Parts: sequence; C-alpha cells; structure tokens
Amino acid sequence: MLKNNQGKCTIVAYHYVRDVEKTDYSAIKALSVKDFSCQIDYMCKNYSVIKLEDYISLLKLKKIIPENACILTFDDGFKDHYKNVFPILKNKKISATFFPQTQSLVDSIVPAVHKAHFLLAKLGAQKFSEEINLLLNQRFSKYAEIFFIDGKTKKDPRYRWDDNLSANLKWVIFAMPSEIKNQILNIIFSKYFENEKEFCNDLYMNFDQMREMVKEGMSFGSHSVTHPAISKLSAVEQRKEIKNSKAILEEELGTKIIAFSYPYGDFTEETINILKEEEYGCALTSKPAINVGKNIDFFNLNRLDTNDLPHA
Repeated sequence: MLKNNQGKCTIVAYHYVRDVEKTDYSAIKALSVKDFSCQIDYMCKNYSVIKLEDYISLLKLKKIIPENACILTFDDGFKDHYKNVFPILKNKKISATFFPQTQSLVDSIVPAVHKAHFLLAKLGAQKFSEEINLLLNQRFSKYAEIFFIDGKTKKDPRYRWDDNLSANLKWVIFAMPSEIKNQILNIIFSKYFENEKEFCNDLYMNFDQMREMVKEGMSFGSHSVTHPAISKLSAVEQRKEIKNSKAILEEELGTKIIAFSYPYGDFTEETINILKEEEYGCALTSKPAINVGKNIDFFNLNRLDTNDLPHA
C-alpha cells in the first residue's frame, strides 16, 4: 500500500516565462519571472523535485518514488528558459527537462504555432481572425466554412485558459492542413514582422546555451522538428519529425535523448509505436492530471499546466 503521497508524480509544463510588460508583446500569455521564482519556492517546499529520467528509471526498476514527486518541464526552447529559468534552477540546485523543436535552431524558421502567438499578441484575436478568414475566402475557399473563426461555442476544451474567440483561433491553427496553415501564417507574419531569422534568433535558445545548461545538470528532450499536429501526418512524416529531431539534438548536445513532448499534446498509437522504434523512453502529453502509482504508461504521461498550481 502506498504511504501518503508516495507513488504520485506531478509533472508541470511551462512555456513563456517572461515579464511581458518589458517586451514589445505585452499580450503574450506568460508566467512572470517573479511568479515563476515563487512557484519554484513553493514546489521545493511542498514537493520532491526529481529528474524525468530518474522517475522513468525508478518506475522501470519498480523502486519507490519519492513522496509527492514533481518534475519540471519546459516546451519550445524559448530563450526565456535560458535567461529567466535556468539561473533560478541553477541557484536552487534542481534540474528540469527542456523540449525545443529543432527547425528554429537549425533553419531559423518560426513554427506556425509561435507565429500565431505573436500575431495574436500584436493584432488581437478579432483582427487576426479576420485576416485568416479573409485569406481562407480568397485562396482556399473550400476550407473557408470549415475553418471560419468566430467567438461562439469553444471548439476544443484543451484551450481552457482562453476566451472563445482566441480558443477557436488556436484550434484552427492546430486543425488546418499544414500546407494551408503555413501559407496563410507566412503571408500575415511577413506583413507585420520584417525579419523572420532575426526574430527567431531572439526568441529561441541556441545550441551553445543549451550545452551550457547540460553541463549544469539540465536535461533535454525532443519536441519534433517543426511542431506539427502529429496526428495529421502520415507515418513517414511522423517518423521524420521524431527521428530527425532526436538525431540533431544528440549530435549537438552530446547527450542521449530519451523523452518526447507531443506538440499540442497531439498523438496517435502509431506515434507511440514510432517513438518506441526510435528508442525513446517516454513521452509527455498535455492531459491535466497527476501520474499515480507504478503501472504508468511511459508514452502517455500526464502534465499539469503552470496555471494549475499556485504562482505566489
């Protein structure tokens, strides 16, 4: 019988950690640096903060999980994580796992999902939705009705922190076929942001920074190459995203990549099979729940959002 909170593991997902009022994009939804620091203090006081790879190892060996275990994870490879997160973790002598997508590192291309975030922050949900609806009508009329964006019923409950219009806009970005989504977002992004390469280099960590973090005990996993909706890809395309991102990170960081974070929290059974074939050891979802017990599905790990826990 499990004693107290033994066998429970809370995995927390972070994205932007920045003081948005000090940036040009005050509407980006982010956790402030102060609130992040306070939350880490709270976690250190109330949880046993452990490494993801140690959790997987303990489960495999059927050993005792530390009481009220907690794992910190950071998606998307933002420079926020190097500038604002890493110094706090280093000072506290705790580790975390970071999941960058590799296209932004290698080719200086901003993934569609992040183009959408910054366009939403710059234009607001109403104007951004109008621009997408207009381009759908002009260039992809057969999809215009399917992906028309309005603020009526929320189309997907996973966007639980957003108003209906913003949630539906994000759902369209997720659900639209990649070739259409990329064309539309590239047109709008180039209209409002002059230099994508420069923007990309400002937004994401580079390999030198990541190597420094590895030396200080931080871990890295894969978040794919291009941050796609994986369930909408063929098996060949899925394998390319999963295999190539792993190879790039292992070569650049000189460390074994065992963990995968599903972009958008999206995956299929085929995705899991490919991950296993490519020698991953675990994968993280966006399902907001705590992992309980020892019979855990390594490729279906639950994660709470930072908003699910106290900030200060």
